[in-house]
Amino acid sequence: MTLTTDLEKLPFVQPVTPIIYLVGGPGEGRFPHCNSFLLRGDRTVLIDAGIGVQRIEAIDRALRIDTLVVSHPHPDHILAWHALADRELLLPVQTPDSVFDLNQLGRRFVEGREDAAYWTHMVKKWLDLNPMRPPDRRFADGETLDFGPIQLQAIHAPGHLIDHYCFMETESRTLFSIDIDFTGFGPWYGNPESDLCLFRQSVAMLQTLAFERICSSHKAPIEAADAGQAFCDYLAAFDRHQQLILALCRKGMDLAAMLRESPFYRNRMPDTTFQRIFETQMIRKNIESLITDGRMVEKQGKYLVLD
Repeated sequence: MTLTTDLEKLPFVQPVTPIIYLVGGPGEGRFPHCNSFLLRGDRTVLIDAGIGVQRIEAIDRALRIDTLVVSHPHPDHILAWHALADRELLLPVQTPDSVFDLNQLGRRFVEGREDAAYWTHMVKKWLDLNPMRPPDRRFADGETLDFGPIQLQAIHAPGHLIDHYCFMETESRTLFSIDIDFTGFGPWYGNPESDLCLFRQSVAMLQTLAFERICSSHKAPIEAADAGQAFCDYLAAFDRHQQLILALCRKGMDLAAMLRESPFYRNRMPDTTFQRIFETQMIRKNIESLITDGRMVEKQGKYLVLD
């Protein structure tokens, strides 16, 4: 039996091209997992490790993984990186050294000492997340990662995080949009460093690229013929998020009341502390944008829409 046949017998592996495979994450790639992508060149490359240890080990038995490329260090993308700790590891040049220490990573991703400590405690307890080791090398915007038949162009696409990267496989023109993910939730920007303006710019930049298909970390692949509508819908979600905040503030509302309303998560996140942490950031970023645009003011702790 060939290695390709062994690989394609795995129920979570889906061919995208003859040398590119979508590896579905558990729970249809929803957090705390994501989809990964397996590329077969001179070396076998896995983009992101959010599929979990069991799926990585199953792939590795069918076809040894040589290199792990990490798009950005959110927990759902580095979840099982340690299963490949002895393989070549590539990280973005922008990724800070906090990724080597979960306490520091918590302080990067969460505002406030107590909340950051809670994040660190929970990713250890819930996800069994491991701090990463220093990479074998780092990549930068515009750099081509050379894996023989696979030529992977690194595309810096900040906003979601400062070190968020997408990739273009240049032969098949397959765009890996990673967490520009085209899900119904829309863009996620729940960390202190997340930036609405940069996020929009990154989405618009990807839209200008010449590609045959898009593979994201949390959704099925999108062919080029359907990509125009997907981009329009995703960009419209930024405006939809702002409309949710505007609707709450027609008569004035403070942040605590907005959090009780939970415009983004609809009070559906099982961990209410995480919901408060991330929704606070997303609400604040929209408020800041609306105030900058002259559509909202703050008066005595309440935010009011300007007609």
